[in-house]
Amino acid sequence: MAYINKMMEDYSVASLIAIENSQVSDEIKVAIGGIGYDAISIQVGLDLHSVFARTIQDHIAARLNQFAATKRARIAFTVAFDVYQGLVNLFRVTLENEKDIMQELGLYGERDHTTSGFIVQSTHFYNTLLLKDKIYNRIAKFQITKEMLQADLNLVRDFEVANREKIDARGVYQRATAARNEAYHPLKHWMKEFEKSCRIVLKDKPQLCERLGFRELTDIVSHSKPSTVPPTPEQPPAAQATPVQNNQAGANNQGA
Repeated sequence: MAYINKMMEDYSVASLIAIENSQVSDEIKVAIGGIGYDAISIQVGLDLHSVFARTIQDHIAARLNQFAATKRARIAFTVAFDVYQGLVNLFRVTLENEKDIMQELGLYGERDHTTSGFIVQSTHFYNTLLLKDKIYNRIAKFQITKEMLQADLNLVRDFEVANREKIDARGVYQRATAARNEAYHPLKHWMKEFEKSCRIVLKDKPQLCERLGFRELTDIVSHSKPSTVPPTPEQPPAAQATPVQNNQAGANNQGA
């Protein structure tokens, strides 16, 4: 996809150079004017390019925002998951003989790394500790206050917000990609006819044709992949730590 983006941006520059240079030389201007490319016709090409250039800039902005939003979501996930996983591992060791409490906290089974799975598991875990004093009192000895647990739950909420922003940014990026590709087609059609006409009328003056900077123009969109989303992971990966590491991380995070 990065290759297609670069081709689009290069095409915008090359097409503008060709159109503008056709008006710089009086000799070229007179030659193409004789086959219908007068000021009005040239303005049509400039207008098509203007639309395309604007969608290029919108696409770049949307792409940068999409990458930034994805990065924010990944960082928010990592922070929230690491704190949660540290507590899970700590309580699995200290409460391993209390099956009822383990069950209520949802400590059995693997941790779900998907967005929805992580949010459901961690939210249930924190709310159980915050709302059920009989369970909270079993872990209070670790000097983990309810304020600390609420702060940890807020990390999950922060990730939820960041993830929604990532999804929204991805939608904006997809729409910007579609708008750019749509604006490319009419300019491409105009430029192909313009290039053919110029090569015909200037066939005996190749040096003038070279001034227009024509290159081999291909159908960029037809060679692109169907997806309009940059190659970013759907869900941010969470590194698995050993139980010892996680126990230490949980104690450190909560004791800070």
